[in-house]
Amino acid sequence: MKKAERAKRLIETNSSLFMCPLCGKRMSFIRKTNSLLCQNKHNFDISRDGYINLLVKQVRSAYDKKLFASRKAIIQSGFFDPMLRVISDLIEENLGTNITTSKILDAGCGEGSHLMNILSNLVKRNICSLGVGIDIAKEGIRAAAKQNADIIWCVADLSKIPFGNNQFDIVLNILSPANYSEFKRVLKTGGLLIKVIPGIEHLIELRDLFYKGTGKQRYSNVRVIDHFDDNFGIVHNRQIIYKTCLSSENIEHLINMTPLTWNVDREKIADLVAMEIKEITVAFDVLVGHG
Repeated sequence: MKKAERAKRLIETNSSLFMCPLCGKRMSFIRKTNSLLCQNKHNFDISRDGYINLLVKQVRSAYDKKLFASRKAIIQSGFFDPMLRVISDLIEENLGTNITTSKILDAGCGEGSHLMNILSNLVKRNICSLGVGIDIAKEGIRAAAKQNADIIWCVADLSKIPFGNNQFDIVLNILSPANYSEFKRVLKTGGLLIKVIPGIEHLIELRDLFYKGTGKQRYSNVRVIDHFDDNFGIVHNRQIIYKTCLSSENIEHLINMTPLTWNVDREKIADLVAMEIKEITVAFDVLVGHG
């Protein structure tokens, strides 16, 4: 079966998950038109690549095809592997016997590589889950759908998540903005929210070069952690810090993908590339709360 057809079948099989982003009504899959249709006749077509666009209004995103290509290259280099293993461990530890029937939503999935890797990690542990990825950036979702047709991919806004109440066992929010009221709504009672944020030492080599002597040289995540705790209550906070080696090519990919460099003078970026830094510090806080 072709990828696009597999993707459509997956959406059809799981159409009960969906909620119309316009009116909040349940949706049904219409095979004749390859679309989701709600009870008020709002219609959303499945693309030829197998994803579905459920944005109420089109939004311009700063995340373009070049950025997602760089992000994918960095992920494939193993840059995030220790963090992804910790997430996989937390899923296995916290869901227990219900894990074989779990549904996992990656809210802010980008081009989907994190979700694909986590699901692959779980399969190696004989744990199979339905994966759903949403992001506001169509370029990211298009890239994800082209790569993997066994996950549901949707262009969608975190402020209006297009799924019904109490549908997901796990919501992942990895280095992405959060909408805690929507996360609470779509999580099952006792479900798991796993949020990843940069640690205070994350990419410190880039900060020291680009922002020396400014307020941006040192990063604090205290406000983000407190906000998470206020909304979900922190069950775990696993801190991860390690150094990773990057090739000169991947240093350029890292520069392309990180918001740290978006307003940096091009001469400083050229200086970083010329320095041929061998190691980069990677640091994350993995926050876990229950719905």
